[in-house]
Amino acid sequence: MSKNAMWLTIIFAAAIVGAFLGPSLGSLIGETTMLILAPLFLIGVVAFCIWALSSNKSGKKADTAALAEARAMRAPEGKGRIYITRRGFVAALQGMNVTLDGTATGQIKSGQMLMADVEPGTHRIQVGTAKAKLANAAEMDVEISAGGVVVIDAMIEMGALKGSVKLTRLDAAKARENVNATALILWEVAPA
Repeated sequence: MSKNAMWLTIIFAAAIVGAFLGPSLGSLIGETTMLILAPLFLIGVVAFCIWALSSNKSGKKADTAALAEARAMRAPEGKGRIYITRRGFVAALQGMNVTLDGTATGQIKSGQMLMADVEPGTHRIQVGTAKAKLANAAEMDVEISAGGVVVIDAMIEMGALKGSVKLTRLDAAKARENVNATALILWEVAPA
Protein backbone atom coordinates (compact mmCIF):
# COMPACT_ATOMS: atom_id res chain seq x y z
CA MET A 1 0.00 0.00 0.00
CA SER A 2 1.41 3.42 -0.92
CA LYS A 3 1.87 6.11 1.73
CA ASN A 4 -0.93 8.19 0.21
CA ALA A 5 -3.40 5.28 0.32
CA MET A 6 -2.35 4.48 3.87
CA TRP A 7 -2.96 8.05 5.06
CA LEU A 8 -6.28 8.27 3.26
CA THR A 9 -7.34 5.06 5.03
CA ILE A 10 -6.25 6.43 8.41
CA ILE A 11 -8.11 9.72 7.81
CA PHE A 12 -11.24 7.83 6.76
CA ALA A 13 -11.06 5.61 9.86
CA ALA A 14 -10.50 8.66 12.09
CA ALA A 15 -13.55 10.37 10.56
CA ILE A 16 -15.72 7.34 11.31
CA VAL A 17 -14.41 7.07 14.90
CA GLY A 18 -14.94 10.83 15.32
CA ALA A 19 -18.52 10.57 14.07
CA PHE A 20 -19.30 7.94 16.70
CA LEU A 21 -17.29 9.43 19.58
CA GLY A 22 -18.01 13.10 18.83
CA PRO A 23 -21.49 13.31 20.41
CA SER A 24 -20.43 11.52 23.62
CA LEU A 25 -17.25 13.61 23.84
CA GLY A 26 -19.35 16.74 23.30
CA SER A 27 -21.66 15.86 26.19
CA LEU A 28 -18.64 15.13 28.41
CA ILE A 29 -16.93 18.45 27.69
CA GLY A 30 -20.09 20.53 27.80
CA GLU A 31 -21.94 22.69 25.36
CA THR A 32 -20.31 25.98 26.34
CA THR A 33 -16.78 24.59 26.02
CA MET A 34 -17.63 23.08 22.63
CA LEU A 35 -19.01 26.45 21.46
CA ILE A 36 -15.66 28.01 22.35
CA LEU A 37 -13.40 25.22 21.05
CA ALA A 38 -15.14 24.66 17.69
CA PRO A 39 -14.57 28.21 16.34
CA LEU A 40 -11.00 28.23 17.71
CA PHE A 41 -10.28 24.96 15.91
CA LEU A 42 -11.80 26.33 12.68
CA ILE A 43 -9.74 29.53 12.97
CA GLY A 44 -6.62 27.40 13.52
CA VAL A 45 -7.30 25.32 10.40
CA VAL A 46 -7.90 28.43 8.27
CA ALA A 47 -4.74 30.08 9.64
CA PHE A 48 -2.68 26.96 8.85
CA CYS A 49 -4.03 26.89 5.27
CA ILE A 50 -3.18 30.57 4.77
CA TRP A 51 0.32 30.01 6.17
CA ALA A 52 0.88 26.89 4.03
CA LEU A 53 -0.13 28.67 0.82
CA SER A 54 1.52 32.03 1.59
CA SER A 55 4.74 31.19 -0.30
CA ASN A 56 2.93 30.24 -3.49
CA LYS A 57 3.61 32.29 -6.59
CA SER A 58 1.22 32.67 -9.49
CA GLY A 59 3.31 31.42 -12.39
CA LYS A 60 2.76 32.93 -15.80
CA LYS A 61 1.12 30.49 -18.20
CA ALA A 62 2.67 30.03 -21.64
CA ASP A 63 0.71 31.10 -24.70
CA THR A 64 -1.12 28.54 -26.85
CA ALA A 65 1.69 28.35 -29.43
CA ALA A 66 4.27 27.51 -26.74
CA LEU A 67 1.89 24.96 -25.21
CA ALA A 68 1.37 23.29 -28.60
CA GLU A 69 5.17 23.19 -29.10
CA ALA A 70 5.59 21.63 -25.65
CA ARG A 71 2.93 18.99 -26.30
CA ALA A 72 4.69 17.95 -29.52
CA MET A 73 7.42 16.54 -27.25
CA ARG A 74 10.25 17.08 -29.74
CA ALA A 75 13.57 18.55 -28.69
CA PRO A 76 15.16 21.24 -30.88
CA GLU A 77 18.12 20.27 -33.07
CA GLY A 78 21.16 19.36 -30.95
CA LYS A 79 19.35 19.76 -27.63
CA GLY A 80 17.46 17.58 -25.16
CA ARG A 81 14.10 18.45 -23.60
CA ILE A 82 13.20 18.03 -19.93
CA TYR A 83 9.68 18.31 -18.54
CA ILE A 84 8.78 18.48 -14.86
CA THR A 85 5.05 17.74 -14.48
CA ARG A 86 2.77 17.70 -11.47
CA ARG A 87 -0.60 15.98 -11.18
CA GLY A 88 -2.63 14.59 -8.32
CA PHE A 89 -4.65 15.82 -5.38
CA VAL A 90 -2.27 15.52 -2.42
CA ALA A 91 -1.28 19.10 -1.49
CA ALA A 92 -2.50 20.17 -4.94
CA LEU A 93 -2.51 23.89 -4.12
CA GLN A 94 0.91 23.83 -2.45
CA GLY A 95 3.50 25.26 -4.82
CA MET A 96 6.58 23.21 -5.66
CA ASN A 97 9.79 25.14 -6.27
CA VAL A 98 11.80 23.58 -9.09
CA THR A 99 15.47 24.30 -9.72
CA LEU A 100 17.31 23.03 -12.82
CA ASP A 101 21.12 22.91 -12.71
CA GLY A 102 21.19 25.33 -9.79
CA THR A 103 20.19 28.35 -11.89
CA ALA A 104 16.79 27.98 -13.55
CA THR A 105 13.89 28.37 -11.11
CA GLY A 106 10.14 28.02 -11.37
CA GLN A 107 7.11 26.96 -9.35
CA ILE A 108 4.32 24.56 -10.28
CA LYS A 109 1.11 23.40 -8.63
CA SER A 110 -0.98 20.38 -9.52
CA GLY A 111 -2.01 20.42 -13.20
CA GLN A 112 1.07 22.37 -14.29
CA MET A 113 4.46 21.65 -15.85
CA LEU A 114 7.79 23.31 -16.63
CA MET A 115 9.82 22.58 -19.76
CA ALA A 116 13.48 23.21 -20.57
CA ASP A 117 15.54 22.68 -23.72
CA VAL A 118 19.03 21.80 -22.51
CA GLU A 119 22.45 20.79 -23.81
CA PRO A 120 23.06 17.02 -23.92
CA GLY A 121 24.59 15.68 -20.70
CA THR A 122 23.69 15.31 -17.05
CA HIS A 123 21.33 17.80 -15.45
CA ARG A 124 20.30 18.12 -11.79
CA ILE A 125 16.67 18.71 -10.84
CA GLN A 126 15.84 19.85 -7.30
CA VAL A 127 12.22 20.09 -6.13
CA GLY A 128 10.84 21.23 -2.78
CA THR A 129 7.60 22.67 -1.50
CA ALA A 130 7.18 26.44 -1.33
CA LYS A 131 6.96 26.01 2.45
CA ALA A 132 10.02 23.85 3.06
CA LYS A 133 8.71 22.81 6.49
CA LEU A 134 5.82 20.89 4.87
CA ALA A 135 7.82 18.29 2.93
CA ASN A 136 11.34 17.00 2.46
CA ALA A 137 12.87 18.12 -0.85
CA ALA A 138 14.08 15.72 -3.55
CA GLU A 139 16.88 15.75 -6.13
CA MET A 140 17.45 13.76 -9.28
CA ASP A 141 20.19 13.67 -11.90
CA VAL A 142 18.94 13.20 -15.46
CA GLU A 143 21.13 12.06 -18.34
CA ILE A 144 19.83 13.31 -21.69
CA SER A 145 21.12 13.02 -25.23
CA ALA A 146 20.60 15.28 -28.25
CA GLY A 147 17.02 14.81 -29.41
CA GLY A 148 16.09 13.06 -26.15
CA VAL A 149 12.95 13.84 -24.16
CA VAL A 150 12.66 13.16 -20.43
CA VAL A 151 9.51 13.67 -18.36
CA ILE A 152 9.81 13.78 -14.57
CA ASP A 153 6.69 13.59 -12.41
CA ALA A 154 6.84 15.47 -9.09
CA MET A 155 4.45 14.52 -6.32
CA ILE A 156 4.11 14.77 -2.55
CA GLU A 157 3.81 11.64 -0.44
CA MET A 158 2.30 12.42 2.94
CA GLY A 159 3.92 11.31 6.17
CA ALA A 160 2.69 11.51 9.76
CA LEU A 161 3.97 15.03 10.37
CA LYS A 162 5.82 15.92 7.19
CA GLY A 163 5.56 14.82 3.58
CA SER A 164 8.27 14.04 1.06
CA VAL A 165 8.64 15.14 -2.53
CA LYS A 166 8.99 12.14 -4.85
CA LEU A 167 10.45 12.44 -8.36
CA THR A 168 9.72 9.71 -10.92
CA ARG A 169 11.00 9.38 -14.49
CA LEU A 170 7.98 8.42 -16.61
CA ASP A 171 7.77 5.90 -19.45
CA ALA A 172 6.71 7.16 -22.91
CA ALA A 173 2.96 6.52 -22.54
CA LYS A 174 2.64 8.04 -19.06
CA ALA A 175 4.92 10.91 -20.10
CA ARG A 176 2.70 11.84 -23.05
CA GLU A 177 -0.40 11.59 -20.82
CA ASN A 178 1.11 13.95 -18.20
CA VAL A 179 2.35 16.49 -20.75
CA ASN A 180 -1.04 16.59 -22.50
CA ALA A 181 -2.93 16.94 -19.20
CA THR A 182 -0.97 19.84 -17.70
CA ALA A 183 -0.62 23.57 -18.41
CA LEU A 184 2.80 24.93 -19.34
CA ILE A 185 4.16 27.47 -16.85
CA LEU A 186 7.06 29.76 -17.75
CA TRP A 187 10.26 29.68 -15.69
CA GLU A 188 10.82 32.61 -13.31
CA VAL A 189 14.52 32.40 -14.14
CA ALA A 190 14.89 30.67 -17.51
CA PRO A 191 17.42 27.85 -18.09
CA ALA A 192 20.75 29.07 -19.47
